Amino acid sequence: MSGSALLQAARLWERTSAKGTRYMSGRLGGVKVVIMPNRDHVEGDAANSHTHILYFQDGMATAPRPADHTAVAPPERTHKAGRPDTRQRVEDDPVPF
Repeated sequence: MSGSALLQAARLWERTSAKGTRYMSGRLGGVKVVIMPNRDHVEGDAANSHTHILYFQDGMATAPRPADHTAVAPPERTHKAGRPDTRQRVEDDPVPF
């Protein structure tokens, strides 16, 4: 690597799973990146001598929410008789639960 410039591809954060396994995760553009330790690591075994495995996951399914939680007003409702609905409207909470 000497002589060539290093380009930052992603920022990674160290995490710990519920089972206590340490791993790294982050984003590379629209892709979620996870680096997990190789549980089948064996010294001297050519097929399993690597210590970590890099996984990619579609980042669209796990994309962070936009910072702007602007609610879109629903269309005005009317009663069956065609009169406007005069009940007080309550804005939706930006948190889904």
